[in-house]
Amino acid sequence: RVEKVREKSKSVNMGAGWRRFSEQTRQKWGFGDKDFHPTTNTRNELMLKEATEFAVHLRRVEKDIRAVKVATEGLLVTSKVVLTSSLPRIFEETGGGKVVPVAIGPVCGQSGSAPIGGLDFSPEELARISKETGSKIETEVLAPMERWMNAFSLVQNRMTKLEALRLEVDSRRRTVAKLGKRVDVQRAQLPQTRARGEYDMENTIKVLQHKEAKLSACRQSYKEHEALVFHQLTNLIKDTVWLKSYVSAVLRVESEAFSVANVALGSMKAALPSSVSRSEDVDPIQMSGMIDSLSNDGIPAARSDGMSRLNYKSRDTGLHSSPAKKNGNKDSMYTIEASSEGRDMRGDIPAFTNSGEYARPPVSAW
Repeated sequence: RVEKVREKSKSVNMGAGWRRFSEQTRQKWGFGDKDFHPTTNTRNELMLKEATEFAVHLRRVEKDIRAVKVATEGLLVTSKVVLTSSLPRIFEETGGGKVVPVAIGPVCGQSGSAPIGGLDFSPEELARISKETGSKIETEVLAPMERWMNAFSLVQNRMTKLEALRLEVDSRRRTVAKLGKRVDVQRAQLPQTRARGEYDMENTIKVLQHKEAKLSACRQSYKEHEALVFHQLTNLIKDTVWLKSYVSAVLRVESEAFSVANVALGSMKAALPSSVSRSEDVDPIQMSGMIDSLSNDGIPAARSDGMSRLNYKSRDTGLHSSPAKKNGNKDSMYTIEASSEGRDMRGDIPAFTNSGEYARPPVSAW
């Protein structure tokens, strides 16, 4: 008995599958009755199409957000390790051939070594910020995005079931229509067929009533499932407006994290090298070192009267060929040229405007 039930269930499933496949083929290639109009599911199909396009964008944003999260955590953890390490030291020889380190700032211990992050650096704070930032992005942004994607996958599966129900409804509609035409033909032939025709017509009507009951149940199931899919797609599409807020939340969390991390580095920070805008602003010792290094590339040394200036010129424009280029050094981007006071090294253009402000673009920092 169990085997018979399984065989019957298998045959029913195969029958339903064949019914849907044959109906799909008819609708795709236009077979069958030309006056037959398939059941429409246009609104859900269009909504799902646009939701699918949005899901692609969401996946791209999610991928980049995860990359930012990993990069931020990596930067903070690496900064903690690096800034707790020691700075390189300067050593000098003393009497007796001994070499001792020279302290150039706040030091720790008798070895004269100083941490890269300084004495006011808080490595524990960086570790805390790294952990909290990753947790906030995960809970406030990535988790809601993942929930939306899960709901979208659920709607996709239900849409597949809805399409199968639609094909089954249309297939049963064709069956009922075919049986109805057969009953009409048998009724028209009753004067000739008489008793035998009545018997055949009654059997056909019974089959027709059975098929109509199945069609009615299938239609009801389709309507309920279609309404459910429409409701879920509507909610999904309404939730898409939050993507901009999620992107904003990521920027806010990252901004707060970097701001607090900067405070955790402490106030003892060396100033970044500033742009050199005037020759008198350049430290003579630093300028001497720069000139010595540039002299090795065939650039003439500065004049002793201090009138030589360091100019930056692009070798790509071909303008104002430098002495270094004349000497055959194509890799040098710096030149030392002598000039008179108050004149620009590039020709007769004044180095100062009428307001007394310096007009030459600043030299890039070393």
